[in-house]
Amino acid sequence: MDMLNVFVLLQIFIAIELPSGVNAALSCPKGFELHGQRCYKVLDLGASWPEAKEYCKILGGKLAAVGSDYEQTIISGIMFKMHGTISNDVYWLDGSDMLVEREWRWMGDNGASVPFSFNYWAVGQPDVTKERCLEIRYDWGSKWNNAHCYYMRSVICEARATGTEREIIQDILQDP
Repeated sequence: MDMLNVFVLLQIFIAIELPSGVNAALSCPKGFELHGQRCYKVLDLGASWPEAKEYCKILGGKLAAVGSDYEQTIISGIMFKMHGTISNDVYWLDGSDMLVEREWRWMGDNGASVPFSFNYWAVGQPDVTKERCLEIRYDWGSKWNNAHCYYMRSVICEARATGTEREIIQDILQDP
């Protein structure tokens, strides 16, 4: 396809909205549920924070990181759907300050880490302790707390949805 045709096709695509139901084209790894443009899976088991990271990796995702009010609302909604209004369940998230004390970061995979740009700490948290891992406490209104990494918690994994709008555009442009 020559550059002029690509340019025209791109202009047409930009001029119209994606067809309704484009989210139906989004898919998740097996066992994950689509929420927005991310996929989530809850493991209702007891795992330490390092074990939680490994479980999520094995399932094709990563321990959930929360970067906005929107993502916090999604995770709170997932917990509400599971537990209703009353539960004392606690889940691991991907945050930790193990690299630099009191510098909370999303730990990611393969040594990558990113400082928090959003947080939802409970009042008085994170407290000054040797608690290095981030948990989300449903019984505290889905607020965050720092905890010892060896505590046994449930797990919230996330994965990228495939078939995003960008991938759809790239597929269209690459078609012969």
